Amino acid sequence: MVVRWVKRYPVDSLQIYFAASMELQEELIIHGFQVPASRDGKIKTPLPIIYSNFRGWVKEPEPLTDERLIPPEWYGKRVEELGWIYLGTILVQRGKRRQRRNAFRLPQEEVYVDVGFDDERRMYFKLDVKGYHLERTSIREIDPGKWNNWAMFYLDAEYLDDLLHLIQSQCGIVFAKPLNTVLESLQGGKERTYYASTEYKGLGIPVEGFSLCIGCFELALEYFKYKAEENGLDRDVVDTLKLRLEYDPNVNVGLKVGVARIVGKRSQVMFKLASNTPVKIKGVLEPVVEGKARGRLTHCNHERKEHTIAADAGLVYSALVATKPKLKVLSTS
Repeated sequence: MVVRWVKRYPVDSLQIYFAASMELQEELIIHGFQVPASRDGKIKTPLPIIYSNFRGWVKEPEPLTDERLIPPEWYGKRVEELGWIYLGTILVQRGKRRQRRNAFRLPQEEVYVDVGFDDERRMYFKLDVKGYHLERTSIREIDPGKWNNWAMFYLDAEYLDDLLHLIQSQCGIVFAKPLNTVLESLQGGKERTYYASTEYKGLGIPVEGFSLCIGCFELALEYFKYKAEENGLDRDVVDTLKLRLEYDPNVNVGLKVGVARIVGKRSQVMFKLASNTPVKIKGVLEPVVEGKARGRLTHCNHERKEHTIAADAGLVYSALVATKPKLKVLSTS
């Protein structure tokens, strides 16, 4: 299928929670990696989260502390090489306790999304991630069974009308299909979103396809090579791993298209991949780990570094029309 790439937008922020993929966890465990850690706690191999913060702040963002970040030495880098600035230690609240943690200021990261269309009125989003960092969640915080949303990007809300006009001009769409809007509160209320739903299993609108590869992020690939040695494996084992997640019609997958407001940021347009098909795998720390299926794994040579999501253009248009009025609600709440 030929895709016409017609417009590029800067992305405010991007998060891909590969740690929420049972498929990737199982692939690594089968090949000898102790994910997320060995039973004695001496070896830690959390699956990386790809995180990029490019734009969108209305106030100075808080520094990142070391319990969130995958340490650069775990993938052969130094703080200085990555442009991180060490700020000393700060007090952070963790549950009922306050702890002192090492804090860092990271350089501005850069992400864009290219938008395209095909002749069957599919709309494509291709992510161009020029800057990012690797994050982790602590073992206690990992509960994949609770995660539906796992890959998301946000644009400045000022682009919403432009997106609508783009879809109209490329696909001849004039009328929006009536859709329900769903309020979702996340991060303890720090993020409030409205997305439009076709009643598609509570996951927004149907997805026509997606393909995201953790191995196409060079820092993550180096991380796996370093961790292979720590796990007593040959670095070459990484070349045999299936690290690309693609759409599987047997998995309930949807795209939440709508608007968002995150504390400290301006209003945004959001796109979130979500899935809710239950799955179980054999774990390292527990006999059985329950979570959500995301897609099917395939091999990737990590050369093209493509990350794409596709959905019906008419439904994306309808979702944007349905949630646009909620921008006023978010701005006053």
